[in-house]
Amino acid sequence: MTAAELFVKCLEAEGVELIFGLPGEENLDLLNALSRSPIRFVSVRHEQGAAFMADVYGRVTGRAGAHGVPWHPEHSASNPSSAGFERRRKNVL
Repeated sequence: MTAAELFVKCLEAEGVELIFGLPGEENLDLLNALSRSPIRFVSVRHEQGAAFMADVYGRVTGRAGAHGVPWHPEHSASNPSSAGFERRRKNVL
């Protein structure tokens, strides 16, 4: 079992059904593991969009909103993530 497969199993155990994210070479292992999981990956064009979608999904459903973005120095997903954290919303980055 790879680390990505273990991570996906943990997300499944927490009841995550959707992950909003930006595909990239840094998260290919995760995307491969998700392809064998009932969790759906919703591809977006910008990491802030993924974070906001996960936030709204969490607010509407009451579940943890999950988003995943490739690693790079910009960290555009950090603003919506920190705003959700301040408001005590469930959010998985």
